[in-house]
Amino acid sequence: MKQNAAMLWVVASVVLSACAQLFMKAGMLDLHGLGAGFANPGPELLPAVAWVLGGLGCYALSMMFWLAALTRYELSMAYPLLSLSYVLVYLGAVWWPRLGETVSFAKTAGIVLIVLGVVLVTRPAGSGKQGESC
Repeated sequence: MKQNAAMLWVVASVVLSACAQLFMKAGMLDLHGLGAGFANPGPELLPAVAWVLGGLGCYALSMMFWLAALTRYELSMAYPLLSLSYVLVYLGAVWWPRLGETVSFAKTAGIVLIVLGVVLVTRPAGSGKQGESC
């Protein structure tokens, strides 16, 4: 049970971290589109600021979940799982029309390599063949 709760905290941290990146990007796209709006801030800045603040809030929550996970999960197993946020950010950036990023073979191949790396690093001890050592 203790390990399951820690894994849920790691997953929550990864998802919130990815959401933070996506929200902050959405806000910065809005700010960039305003151009000279920085010189004369007005209500048109509110949506952009809300996205950025939402992203920062997600980061804060992500950190809280991460700290909770570290109290019960081995760092050498938990830390590689953070790279899954790259996968989620890529998927979110290409799926969310607001960001409109493109899919490419190279990016997708990189994401597959990240997932394979996480699987290799986090597999249980003793799952390798006899005689293998690290």
